[in-house]
Parts: sequence; C-alpha cells; structure tokens
Amino acid sequence: MMKRFYRGGLTLLLMLSVAACDALQNADEATLSEEDARAVAEVVAQALSDQSDGMMTDLYDATATFDQNGMYYPGSSVLSKEGDAVQDPRYWRGMRRGFRVDYDSTTGTFTIRFTHEVTRPNFQKSIEALLKYVFKDKDGQFIAHPRAERDRIASIDFEGYRKGSVAHRTPSGNERSASFERRAAWRVEGLEAESDTITFEGEQEMEGARRFVNREGQEVEQEYRAHLVTDGPVYILKPSATDSLEHLTYGTLAYQVRMVKRTGDKEMVREVEGTIEMNGDGSALMRFYGVPHTYRIFLSTGEVKRDS
Repeated sequence: MMKRFYRGGLTLLLMLSVAACDALQNADEATLSEEDARAVAEVVAQALSDQSDGMMTDLYDATATFDQNGMYYPGSSVLSKEGDAVQDPRYWRGMRRGFRVDYDSTTGTFTIRFTHEVTRPNFQKSIEALLKYVFKDKDGQFIAHPRAERDRIASIDFEGYRKGSVAHRTPSGNERSASFERRAAWRVEGLEAESDTITFEGEQEMEGARRFVNREGQEVEQEYRAHLVTDGPVYILKPSATDSLEHLTYGTLAYQVRMVKRTGDKEMVREVEGTIEMNGDGSALMRFYGVPHTYRIFLSTGEVKRDS
C-alpha cells in the first residue's frame, strides 16, 4: 500500500508554528528583512513552480495517464519514453530520458522512472524522478490499464520523489543555482466523467541548497527545509485542450521554511511560515504569519514579485 503521510500534516505544521514564531521573535531582528523575505519566497517558488519540477509538475504528472509509449498530459501533450521533447511551448519541460514503467498487480502500484533534462543557454536542469500511482475506480478496484480505461478512473494515490539541480541566469546576468531533494504525496479525486472538478489533498517536503549573488554583489549560500501541506482540498477545474492547470487551480496551502543563510562570515537562521493562496489566475499569493510581506509567485515559471 502506498504511503499516505499528509494526514495530520497540517496539525503538525501548526504545532511547529509556535516554535517558529518564537524563533523569529527572539532573533536579533524582530521581523524579516526584505532580502530574507524574498529569499524565503524564492524557496517556496521553487517548491511550487512547474519550471523547477515543483508542486505544479506533480499536479500535471498526477493527472496524466501513460502506457509503454509515453505519458499523456491533460490537453494531449505527450512525452515519449525515447527522450523526445514534450509537445508543449514550455522550454523547461525539456526531455525525459530512460522512461520506464513497471506495474505491481498485487498492490495496484505503477512505478515510473526517468531523468528530466533541459539544457539551454540561460537555463539548465537535471532531475531524477520516481513516481508511483495507484488508480482506482468508484468501487475501489485497481485499474491496470489507465490509458485505455481512463473513463473508469475515480481516484489516484500519487507519490513523487525528485532529486536534482536547476541553474539559470537572470536578465541582469546574475547566476543562480539550486540543488534539492523533494518528496510529495497527493490524493486525487473527482476524476469521474460526471465531475467537473478535480480535488487534491496532500503535502510536499523538500530540502536543498541555493547559491546566488545579492544586490550588494556578495555571494550568498542557503540551506533550507520546506514543508507544504494543503489546508482543505485544492480544487482544479477539468482542463480542455487549451487550458493550463495553473489557471484552473484554487485553494490554500500552509507552509513552513527553515533557512540557514551564509553571507561571507555571517550566518543567520530563519524559521518562518504562512499561507499560499491560489485563485485560478496562474499565480499564488504567499503571506507570512506575523510579518507584513506578501509575494506573488507565478506557478509556471516560479517568478517572484512583491505584492504589498
């Protein structure tokens, strides 16, 4: 049976909030600086965005069907196991090499393995992925041929494990790189033909490191841990052939980030938390508990902008 570790996740996150708030209040600075708040927002953006193989990639992959010839996304984008590029204008989709599907009829579990690679002048990533699916019909019976029997699918238990690195150069020429390891589990329901809304519940855990140069020209290193958990169901309207999931997703996540930042010989630890609100416009509003910063994160690219 697949692991369902998100139940109770929000309770745990809220329990940890007391320690996080105390850590922030007892720090040398009572509130986050603009630079630190943005750094946390960029960690959350990495956890969310399709470009970084974050939560949105999980949602695309979790709602995909597949066979030995490849993976089929909503809207009919196909990814070949032979490493052909995805039929999608998103350059960060790149290629998935070593695509392999295995099925365990005893547990009803499909396991997919591949390496996701993109190499462009200002953007590179290489990510190993291990995805697990259990498809069930409305009677709770396993579905052994999800592509051929798509209309029978009522629910999916999905687990995603991804490990790798992403690097890019900003328009100003700043080099940024990150390495990470990420685990997620999602329960997907509402897939029956008569339903017009898909629901997701679950959580993601991530740890990693980032390197970049700040506005003062100093090299910054960060180590971080992040935890996202749905606060009630996340709703996705069923897409047509021209829709993107980012513009069909509604709901709220709670997050917690622990960040260790090193700039020169100075080290600082931050533990912060808050909420992420998605309203179907392709972005998410990220808020901090106890701190008056709000950032808008674009779910496709992970771009971060100060909202207030």
